[in-house]
Amino acid sequence: GYPLMLNDEQVLDLDKALLVCKAGRDFVDDTTEEVTGELNARGIHTAALLLAVLLPFGIVADVVFAVPPVYEETFLGELAPKFERLCETDEPKLVLVGGSSVAFGFDSGLLSQYTGMEVVNFGLYATLGTKIMLDLSEANINAGDLILLAPEMDEQTLSLYFNAEAAWQAIESDFSMLRFIGSDNYSDLAGGIFGYVKSKLNYTLSGTKPRPTGIYCRDSFNEYGDLSAIREKNIMTLGYDANRPISLTPELFDKDFLSYLNAYIARAEAKGATVLFSFCPINRDALAEGTTEEALAAFYRFVCENVKCPVITGLDTAIMDAGYFYDTNFHLNDAGAIVHTAALIDDLYRYQGRTDVHSISLPAVPGSEEDPDTPVGPLPSEEDPWEKYFLYETYGKARGIVGVTEEGKTLSALELPKTSEGLPVRILVKNALSGCDKLTDLTIRENITLLEDGCLAGAPQLVRIHMRRETCDELEAGPNLFEGSPSGLFVYLYSDTSYFNFTSGYWWSVHSSRLKRAN
Repeated sequence: GYPLMLNDEQVLDLDKALLVCKAGRDFVDDTTEEVTGELNARGIHTAALLLAVLLPFGIVADVVFAVPPVYEETFLGELAPKFERLCETDEPKLVLVGGSSVAFGFDSGLLSQYTGMEVVNFGLYATLGTKIMLDLSEANINAGDLILLAPEMDEQTLSLYFNAEAAWQAIESDFSMLRFIGSDNYSDLAGGIFGYVKSKLNYTLSGTKPRPTGIYCRDSFNEYGDLSAIREKNIMTLGYDANRPISLTPELFDKDFLSYLNAYIARAEAKGATVLFSFCPINRDALAEGTTEEALAAFYRFVCENVKCPVITGLDTAIMDAGYFYDTNFHLNDAGAIVHTAALIDDLYRYQGRTDVHSISLPAVPGSEEDPDTPVGPLPSEEDPWEKYFLYETYGKARGIVGVTEEGKTLSALELPKTSEGLPVRILVKNALSGCDKLTDLTIRENITLLEDGCLAGAPQLVRIHMRRETCDELEAGPNLFEGSPSGLFVYLYSDTSYFNFTSGYWWSVHSSRLKRAN
C-alpha cells in the first residue's frame, strides 16, 4: 500500500485526514477494487481516467504526511512547541491566547513568579488568524485554568480569518493539531493544501529548507513560548507603522467572530476555567488621526458589553509610549514587554482582590535620552551618485523620497540613494515613482527602512525590484505595497538566506507571490 508513515507523536484520525485532504493514498487503495471493476465493465479508458484523478491526491497525501517537515525552523514552526507545552501542562495554568503581540508582549517567567501558575504563551502570528489559536487552545483546558484573551486590535485578527497554507506550514511538525481545528475550516485546508505541497516539494527536491536568520524564526522563542530575542528599542522609521493606523471603533469586531469568541468563552467556563479579556499593547503614535477620549471610552464600553467575560485592562494601560515598541504598532521591545507584564500582574491582582504588590523594576522608555538630531544609522563617506535623480522631504532624522526629477524619469534603471543633504534616505513615499514611464528596474539597498503603500505605483513598465539586503526585519512594508503597480512586477532576492527571510518575514510573507530567488 501507500503508508502515511506517521510516528507515535503524529497520530491522525484518517477519516478526518480524508475529509481534510479530500483523498489520499489510502483512498486510492480502498478504491482499487472499484477501479478494477470499471476496467472489466467499461474498459481501460474509464479506469485510466479514475486513476488519473485519484493518484495526484495520493501523491499530495504522501508529500504532506510522509515527507519530513521543512518549515520547523521558521516563525510558524514555533506552533508545535507551543502546542506541546499547552498539552503537557495539566496543573492549573495561565494560557495567553492571541497573535504575535502576545508572543512579543510578555515575560512569562515574571508572570509565573507572581501568579504562582505555569504559563503558556499561546500567541504566534496574525497570518494564522485568531480563530485557529482559539481552536487549538481547547486541546487542554481544565478546571482551575486561567485563559487570557488578548487579540490584536485589527480587523483581520478580530474576524474568523483563516490562512490554510500558513496553517499547513505551522502544523506539519505535529499533525495531531488537525483534530482540534474547527470543522468549518476543512474546506479551507483542502484548498490550501496544494500551495503548501508545491512549496514543500520544491524545498525537498532541492535539498533546502527555509532557514531565516532574522528575528522571525523559531530560535527566537524561549521555553514558555515568549519571543525572547533581544529587542533593545523601537526600530520603526517613524516610531510607528504609518501603513497601518489603529482605529479603535466597534467596527473592528466582526459579528461572527464575536459570536465565536463568546461560544469559546462559554465552553471554557463549562470546563471550570476562568476566561479574561485584556487589550493588547497599542502604540499611542499609531492611533488614527482624530481619535478622541470620547471615542476611546465608547470603544471600551462596546468591548465590555459584547465580550462575555471580564475585561481586566483599561485602554489607558494598553496604549503605550511609542518607545516601548519594536517593529510594529503591536510588538513590544524588551523594556515594553516588562512594563506590559507588570501592568497585567497589577490587573490580575486587582481582579482577584489581592492587596499585595509586585516588586518589578519598570524600565525607562528606551532611547528617550538620545539626541533627537543624531541621524539614524551610519552614513557613507562618499557622495551618492544617485542622489540627483530624486526629490526629497525631511522626516525627523531621515529623508524620504517623494518624487523623481525630470532627468531621472528618462532612465530605465534607478537605484534609491543612501543619503541626501547629509541625512540618510529611509523612506519611499506613496506615488514617489509617478511619471517614470521608462523605468523597468529599481534597486533597493539596506538604507531603506520604510516602503509606503502605493510607493511603487506610477511606473507602468517596472518589472524588477532588485532587493540588496539579507534580512527584512527593518524594512517596513504595508499590505498594499503593490497597489497601482504592474501585475508583472517582482522582487528579486540574491541569496537563499535573503529569500528565506523575506518569504517568512512579518511584513513580507503576505507578498510571497511577488518574491523570486534571483539566479
